[in-house]
Amino acid sequence: MYDLMQYLIAFKYACKINHWSTNKYSAHMLFDRLCTDIDTWVDSIAECYFMATENTSVFKPNILNPKLIEKDLVKMCESIISHLEELQNDDELNEGVCSLLSAIEEGFLNKLALAKLS
Repeated sequence: MYDLMQYLIAFKYACKINHWSTNKYSAHMLFDRLCTDIDTWVDSIAECYFMATENTSVFKPNILNPKLIEKDLVKMCESIISHLEELQNDDELNEGVCSLLSAIEEGFLNKLALAKLS
């Protein structure tokens, strides 16, 4: 689950790198739109999964893993969706966490469609 948080944070920064690197207004706005909900999802994972089990020792300054950041947002979306699908197959996750993962996956399917426009 911590890996998922790292991927989501890396995705946000990849969007921002693309956002700051473009001189096209439409692309600029698209990259901003791709960042929406990321902070909320990361916070929800932290609260529903780690804080609920009092496992907060995992949170370290290196949560932003620069090695996960790519300019290819389509590839990042596909990777995150794949990771989400794997996590949802874990029978030990409670219903609330599974529901959250499902909502994030739905959001990333939409982001994938948007990323393909960039």
